[in-house]
Amino acid sequence: MRTVALLTWAIFGIIGCSSPVSDDDRPEPDPSKLILVFGGRQENAPICDPDAELLWEGWTAWSEAPEPDKCEPCECTPAACVLQSRMSASPTACPGSSVIGAIGAGSSWDGTCAQGSFPIRSGSYASVTFEPPTLADCSPVSSAPAPSRKHLTFVRACSPGTSMIIPTDFRQCYLPQPNGECWRGNQARFEFPVYSDTRTCTPCSCGAPTGGRCSVLTTLYGEEDCSSEVGSVVVSDKDPTICTNEIEGKIAAMRSGFTQCR
Repeated sequence: MRTVALLTWAIFGIIGCSSPVSDDDRPEPDPSKLILVFGGRQENAPICDPDAELLWEGWTAWSEAPEPDKCEPCECTPAACVLQSRMSASPTACPGSSVIGAIGAGSSWDGTCAQGSFPIRSGSYASVTFEPPTLADCSPVSSAPAPSRKHLTFVRACSPGTSMIIPTDFRQCYLPQPNGECWRGNQARFEFPVYSDTRTCTPCSCGAPTGGRCSVLTTLYGEEDCSSEVGSVVVSDKDPTICTNEIEGKIAAMRSGFTQCR
């Protein structure tokens, strides 16, 4: 389940102003108050000069408030088949009362030839037990979707760089005087509501996989390079642990591969 907090808005006043003071009575703009402002599509926004300061960037709706962003539905990846990684040999017939030797390939095994710590001698065991494969848990595709930015404009404000080369996409503006009045030749005030994404989308979660099936063919070999096949067995994730009394000979390595995974 997900919950969504309401969006909040604040007024961000940037540059310029209007007042009844005549333009002739206003002082010239203070160069230290110069700000470069871009408003438009984010992919078209020029970057600040390397030696300039990024003063602010964000999203705004120039005319009307956008619709609140909602948390998108959770999506889950398909479940993956995971190979069984262990076989063991017992001196007694199935179900086998003890273990005299085993091959453990590890949880990240990809089915390639895996050797045991030492070979299991022929005649020393009566049964061999195989673990079934498993279906891994599904994983969330994304934990929280990005805001849709519907009907919003991207705004970026920078200080000028030392080169004073100003890209044409930037608008040159000045912060108001300390008394709030404009500078000479700058009568326009730009104020806009700043969009704040305050959603609290709870993380996605996925339940146990259903409906899938994995089948694995595991083959045992008498040599560590997976030569001299000793025997094999097919195990499904729907099976319990499989024990067989039909394998004979020295066991030094094993290899596995999926015969069905859906």
